[in-house]
Amino acid sequence: MQRRYGAYAALLAIFVLLFSGCDALISNAFKEVNLGQPSAEKLKEADAATLLEDSGISTGSVSDAFIETIVDDTETMNAVLETLQATVDDPTAAPSDVQAAQALILDIKLADIGADEVADNLNTAIGELTNLASEDGGEDIEPADIIDALLPPSLADDPDKLAEFIDNIEALAGDVDTLAAKIDDNGGTVAEGLDIATMAQTAAIVKFVEIVDPAVGYATTGEAIADLVEDLKDPDFEPDMNDYFASEPDIASLADDPTLQTLFTAAGMGDLLEQLSGGDS
Repeated sequence: MQRRYGAYAALLAIFVLLFSGCDALISNAFKEVNLGQPSAEKLKEADAATLLEDSGISTGSVSDAFIETIVDDTETMNAVLETLQATVDDPTAAPSDVQAAQALILDIKLADIGADEVADNLNTAIGELTNLASEDGGEDIEPADIIDALLPPSLADDPDKLAEFIDNIEALAGDVDTLAAKIDDNGGTVAEGLDIATMAQTAAIVKFVEIVDPAVGYATTGEAIADLVEDLKDPDFEPDMNDYFASEPDIASLADDPTLQTLFTAAGMGDLLEQLSGGDS
């Protein structure tokens, strides 16, 4: 019997839309630049100006060596985040420094939860995803195909890790809201060199997870999604979404989210956001 997975095709389309809409992807934020190997001890003691300069955040490409040094040591990461947060909260700080500090906070947290690994996996699979979505309008896509394309084995094969990852993504909502608010405070002007396109796409994923409500019996959205992913590995399984989610996510509502409106507009991707609501591009 032919099965139709419209909900999965829609989810797939969102990922393809967001990640193929422009050149910047989450993983592109972390690149090797000639800043040398940073010292964890020096980073713990560095002021915000030094951290922003050494990271390369205002050039659009954060040094992956810089990020790795920070996330590899909890004490260093906490110290760096505290220093950057002080700049974000400082009403006398320059708007460009405030935005750069908040963007760097988000980059560090993304790397800490392993989002760059997922982005790398998606980058590799983007052609496959596009082909799947275009075949027969995506109506006959098997859930297992989507799972294999979107998730690295480290998450797809470990429900607990996947649940934690999804919940950690959702927990970044406050950080993307803060970044958007700081841009609004500056009249919608983004600090020069900041890779706002990457931040906008990151925010869209965060906000998508945020609007997914788990069904009764699940403590978190991550648990519900991880359970569903595990069940979908059985090719004969036909899920009832009501068993996992309280209601169907209102995808169109993302186009009205103030944070996404600010970030996508600032990135020159307002039309891309409008497509989420079914509007004309």
